[in-house]
Amino acid sequence: MKAKIVLVPLGDVDFIMVNRLATSIGPVFDRSVDILKGMKVPQESYNVIRGQNYASVILNKLERVKANQREFIFGLLEEDAYLPDEAYVIGHSDTVSRTAVVSLFRIRQEFYGLPEDEKKIFTRLFKQTIFHLSPLFNISSCRNPKCINYYSQKMFDIDSKGDKFCDMCRRKLTGKM
Repeated sequence: MKAKIVLVPLGDVDFIMVNRLATSIGPVFDRSVDILKGMKVPQESYNVIRGQNYASVILNKLERVKANQREFIFGLLEEDAYLPDEAYVIGHSDTVSRTAVVSLFRIRQEFYGLPEDEKKIFTRLFKQTIFHLSPLFNISSCRNPKCINYYSQKMFDIDSKGDKFCDMCRRKLTGKM
């Protein structure tokens, strides 16, 4: 039996978007996706000085909701996230704990002073979710800028990359390499 992906909304995340994301990512990895009841963004992850949430602390909390070690846990939050050496992160993954998180904060058009665009937001969210779940399936980031698994931190790069794996990453995912 294949391990499933467990999606955990953190804080006040739109349930329609969560449901749509769960439906979209399952087929990519050929896994079922469960949605857990939402949980609060861990208070201890918040850095008052930076005004952001420490992504590693969030991953530590997410690891605790695992029913078994085979599950892949994915958190989604609206708040801004960071790592100590980065000004911000859109997402973060930990291959050891098999957890990942993505923040919608900088994915949203409003962050850049632009009108809301749900289609664009969802497309970016989907791409970044696949990118941050990929390492949990032993697929390192890709050098092909059109592959969904291409490292992209800037919105232009996220918008420019494709919404599917390139042939090489697809083969890695299906174990044919």
